[in-house]
Amino acid sequence: MSPILLKIAGLLAIGMAVFGLLTGKVPAGARGFKTNYYHRNDAPFLFYGFVFIYLFIGAVVLANSG
Repeated sequence: MSPILLKIAGLLAIGMAVFGLLTGKVPAGARGFKTNYYHRNDAPFLFYGFVFIYLFIGAVVLANSG
C-alpha cells in the first residue's frame, strides 16, 4: 500500500478518536446501515477503550507508513 494512503488512514483513525473525545460518542461498528455509538456517560469503559484503540491504530499506521 502506498505511504500516502497509509498516512491518510492513520490520520483518519486519530481523527475519529479526537472526534469522539470532543462529541462524547465514538463509532463502534454497525448493524446494517445504522452505526453503533458508545457514549461517554452510558458506557465510559467502552467509550475510552475505543478512543484508545483508534489512537493506537492511528499511531502504529503512521509510524509504519514510512
